[in-house]
Amino acid sequence: MNRILVTGATGTVGRQLVRTLLEGGAQVRALSRSAARVEAALPPEVEPVVADLADPGGLERALSGVDRAYVMLTDDAGAAFAKAAGATPGLRHLVALSATAAEHPWFDNPMFRKHVQGEVNLRGCGVPTTFLRPCAFSSLALHWAPAVRGDGVVRVAHPELTVPLIDPRDIAEVAAVALLGEPDVWARRALTLSGPEQLDMPDRARIIGEVLGRPLRVERLAEEDWVRAASAQLPEEYARALVGVERYFTEHRQPVVNTVEEVTGHRARSFRSWVSDHRQAFLG
Repeated sequence: MNRILVTGATGTVGRQLVRTLLEGGAQVRALSRSAARVEAALPPEVEPVVADLADPGGLERALSGVDRAYVMLTDDAGAAFAKAAGATPGLRHLVALSATAAEHPWFDNPMFRKHVQGEVNLRGCGVPTTFLRPCAFSSLALHWAPAVRGDGVVRVAHPELTVPLIDPRDIAEVAAVALLGEPDVWARRALTLSGPEQLDMPDRARIIGEVLGRPLRVERLAEEDWVRAASAQLPEEYARALVGVERYFTEHRQPVVNTVEEVTGHRARSFRSWVSDHRQAFLG
């Protein structure tokens, strides 16, 4: 039986991944900084392990006895995890959540560098690794919930930004196939993942409004005004990096790909489907 460590196990992708792995017959160890959070969020058969993704010693303990692992890249670009994985005997396969940013190593942006360097770090650890490179998550739309409940206006810097948003459940299902499969089949591959359709910001607003029955419209803000507004909730450095990412992908559109269907056997879920499944999260 496979014994799999899942990092970010209570997060958007991790929670679904844990359940899918359990259904597939795996033993799952969930890494968190809080065992209580794992116990509250996940099925009782999941083994909680407390460690920090920046602590190689704690990660070595978390990986002990594990033969496969799902890895999230944190601010250290996976450096601590790579060190721990390289020191873990019996570890056969890693599946790492990267991003399409890793396909653009020439663009100098902190959010891109984390994924570019993260892939370099994990490749150097000696454990065969599969990299998942999804587009932006459908769940990012939850940042618009205050506008849904408020004046119905979403203020963005790049309304024309067009992305094939992906449902996090599809990412989890692809990860599960790779983790439960033979490492020789999946290792040393990079899988670009996308949703089924290109959507700009007004498209997203229209779909949310139609599903929720609450009209929503998009209003453009100058980049500096958007950064100033976003910095009320985010560190300014992060807000500036994010607006830079949006500007870049406005100029370099990401394609729709069929990887989700090729790996899982079903078509990638639509943004409309995701919104329908998360109505209450928007409405509060």
